[in-house]
Amino acid sequence: MSLKSKYFSFWVILFLVVATVASAQSGADVKPKNIIFLIGDGMGVAHVTAAKIVNGSLNMERFKIMGMHMTASANDYVTDSAAAGTALATGYKTNNDVVGLNPEGKPLKNLMEYAREAGKATGIAVSSILPHATPAAFSAHHKARYHYDVILDQQLNSGLDVMIGGGWDNFYPQSFTASRRKDDRNLMLELRKKMPVVTSYEAFAQIGKTYKLAAILNGGHLPPASKRNYTLGNLTDKAIEILNLNDKGFVLMVEGSQIDLAAHDGEMERVLAETVDFDTAIKSALDFAEADGNTLVVVTADHETGGLSFPMKSIENAKIVNPVFSSDNHTAAMVPLFAFGPGAEKFGGMCDITHVGKTLIELVKVDEQP
Repeated sequence: MSLKSKYFSFWVILFLVVATVASAQSGADVKPKNIIFLIGDGMGVAHVTAAKIVNGSLNMERFKIMGMHMTASANDYVTDSAAAGTALATGYKTNNDVVGLNPEGKPLKNLMEYAREAGKATGIAVSSILPHATPAAFSAHHKARYHYDVILDQQLNSGLDVMIGGGWDNFYPQSFTASRRKDDRNLMLELRKKMPVVTSYEAFAQIGKTYKLAAILNGGHLPPASKRNYTLGNLTDKAIEILNLNDKGFVLMVEGSQIDLAAHDGEMERVLAETVDFDTAIKSALDFAEADGNTLVVVTADHETGGLSFPMKSIENAKIVNPVFSSDNHTAAMVPLFAFGPGAEKFGGMCDITHVGKTLIELVKVDEQP
């Protein structure tokens, strides 16, 4: 090869290397139009393992980028859902029992607030009551997670476009039968002034085109997955359909809330049913993201619940026959993290729970002008 040819080849190779690096960097800097953030409350690696064994396959298997994260709160290696939800929603740690505030009591700006600044639609779809810890962390700022009256008032004024979950007993005044309120406010009437409201799945399924919706489908938490005639995936589909009408995109948080409740009670069949139900929401998110091409899907848990494990002779013929729950509460075990779509590579590897929240916020917030 002549010197001239070698010189030419060198510059061709250099150009290709630079182009490849630039392309990779450009891809890393791309911000998705939409974000769907799915949280399996209490879902550890063992919960996913069990669902995979019994169900045969899961939509979680469709992810190619995976990681793990540590879940400790600001004041305990074992977090509760309020502190973990706050870390996932804001990127900052706080003390157990606190939603949306730092340990000193200062409000922490959450993912939904950043999304609204960017002009995006926002929504939550959960199988718990709406003011429960995780949805509260994405829509409120309060010192005590169980002060549902305060949290729900903030949620109604948070600017969310879609609110799907349970808890109508927390909306009606204390004079109503089964009301859980401590005052005479009728938040259901207040909510109807802000957006359409439905209180049954039948009415929910028939909703036509609308830019806002509150679906409060039970007095308390939604019925367990095995006792519903609809899935969390059905709720997720409708939430996406509504939020996707916004030309600037949307951010949706979906929680499989009752994996945690089942694990607290040490009920393996419920754990399986709730995890598989959560997986239907993952299917909805991934199906939309694959077709859309500009949607980031992130799946994780806030913490592990139950200290679940499967020693020898605990699994027979693809059935969990003798699971071991070492605790009836949360543990400090790491939890899985999955990502798909623009920005997904930022979620691979081992990290702290705050990395998840901070990264999502960076991907959604409006860039500051120099």
